[in-house]
Amino acid sequence: MERLWAPWRLQYVEGGARQPACIFCTKPAAGRDVEELILYRGKHAFLIMNLFPYNTGHVMAVPFQHAADLAELDEPTIAELFSLIPWLTTAQRRALGCDGFNIGLNVGAVAGAGISDHLHVHVVPRWQGDANFMPILANTMVIPELIPITYAKLRGELELSALVGGDPETVPQAGVIALLEPERQVLLRRAHDGTIVLPKGHVEPGEAAYRTALREAREELGVQAQLLGWGGVLHFTLGGEQRRVVYFLASAVPGPDFSTHLGRDTLALPPAEAVEALTHESARQLLHDALVRLGLLPAHAC
Repeated sequence: MERLWAPWRLQYVEGGARQPACIFCTKPAAGRDVEELILYRGKHAFLIMNLFPYNTGHVMAVPFQHAADLAELDEPTIAELFSLIPWLTTAQRRALGCDGFNIGLNVGAVAGAGISDHLHVHVVPRWQGDANFMPILANTMVIPELIPITYAKLRGELELSALVGGDPETVPQAGVIALLEPERQVLLRRAHDGTIVLPKGHVEPGEAAYRTALREAREELGVQAQLLGWGGVLHFTLGGEQRRVVYFLASAVPGPDFSTHLGRDTLALPPAEAVEALTHESARQLLHDALVRLGLLPAHAC
């Protein structure tokens, strides 16, 4: 007998996902955007991933205002809420390669709203052939990717877009926090000027940010990497250029060229030593915070 394991959905089946307080109010208030799957915060509205998605990359656009009906929202809120959707779908297409979308909102419990007292717009990516026999026969969608990985892919695209970055002249880059398996040592790069940095590189036109990060891991560290989740973002000036770098967490195994990099331009260090080894304070803080989320460092200031 074949089995489809999805133990993370037990929380939903048993009702543990149903909380007395409004999750669209409590999650933004928690201040833990990565853990709460918040992708973006605007002035009047935010983007959050669905913890129990209909399909991979299922995101909701939500007003901060606790309102059950569109008529309760003012014009600036409505304008921002719906302006987020085409920006989001652009990021979803680039990061996930989807073919289309289901976009809509259910107003009221009678219309199918699971959380009827706080309006939210669903944006569900679709692929040709994703509606196979599973949803037809078993009323079940197969989600082929872990939610933290999808979150990282989408967050990277949104962070690099002009809406978030602000300045279209900012150079978009992507980097990787690579953990060498099985020891889970952090891989760092010794740059040409002798500084110790996290590997990064320019995002090529049309290239998804996460693919840039994996490419840089291969080219600069000599490893084959797979995404684990979101790392963080840095914005700085270098050589007169504004640069915005998104970082992804990844597990890594040695590639054919790893031995030629290790000890020369690649360092493999335990987590705490890796944080201290980085030259720039902003990078040290970013790495520390990412490793804390992974449980590889205690949650204290670096």
